[in-house]
Amino acid sequence: MKSNEYRYARVTDGTSIGTVLAYLPSNYSARMDGDAILIAGRDDHGWTLEGYVIPRLASGLIVATEVTY
Repeated sequence: MKSNEYRYARVTDGTSIGTVLAYLPSNYSARMDGDAILIAGRDDHGWTLEGYVIPRLASGLIVATEVTY
């Protein structure tokens, strides 16, 4: 299943952008947003923010929190 709605998360623990990018599937990207890293993307075929992206980052001890705009 594919969603057309963008979802967002923030990483504020000082992790580098390169490290975060290494953990993301191709349907999600990241960019610097002040002192934080903003992750954005669309869920696609099980590659979801809450089911894959946030847990995968957590496996590397990176804390990401979903945000809504």
